[in-house]
Amino acid sequence: MKTNEKSEFVVREYFKRIRSGDVQGSLNLFSDNGVVHEPFSKSKYLSGKSEIEPFLNSVVMANQGLDYGLKIEKDNQGDNNVVIADVIFHKENTIRCMITFQLENTKADKSVRTIKRMDIEFID
Repeated sequence: MKTNEKSEFVVREYFKRIRSGDVQGSLNLFSDNGVVHEPFSKSKYLSGKSEIEPFLNSVVMANQGLDYGLKIEKDNQGDNNVVIADVIFHKENTIRCMITFQLENTKADKSVRTIKRMDIEFID
């Protein structure tokens, strides 16, 4: 599997695990020093698995009962380490979200990709 295919697989797996309520499985997709930039918390970012885990608990709860469409886009700079997910959530209203994932190989196994950084932006 090529690097860009591995990266896209990790992103799709993230959404699959969130949808199934698998917080620990979702957390395992992040590197130990992963970072999440999200618009909900008071801090500018969440760093490391201990800070990311409570966020993922909230994401799983917020996604219960939501339908969403997911479109995976390649980074327009051609970076195989970056995958952009265009997500449209449907409940009472429609909300569009762009989530940019930056991935990296693990040090232990170069064939395994983890999420190094995730940036969440809601689009009006």
